[in-house]
Amino acid sequence: MKKEKNIEVIEEEKKVNGVVVSQLTLGKESLGTIQQEGKRYVVHFPSGEETHTTNKTAAIDTLIREFHLHHS
Repeated sequence: MKKEKNIEVIEEEKKVNGVVVSQLTLGKESLGTIQQEGKRYVVHFPSGEETHTTNKTAAIDTLIREFHLHHS
C-alpha cells in the first residue's frame, strides 16, 4: 500500500507582457501558467504546449496531473 504524500503547490499571480497570469510551482519547479482569455482559461505547460479549460480549477488540475504523469 502506498503512503499518501502531501505536496504544497504555490500559485503566484504576476504580469507578463501586461497580462495577469497565475504561475504554479512545486518547490523550485514550475508546473506551468494559467491565463484567462474571455470565459476560457489557457494552460501553458513548461514544454511550450498549451490546452484550454472552461474554469480555473480544471486548469490547475490539468497542470498537476501533467506534472505527476512525467514525474512519477
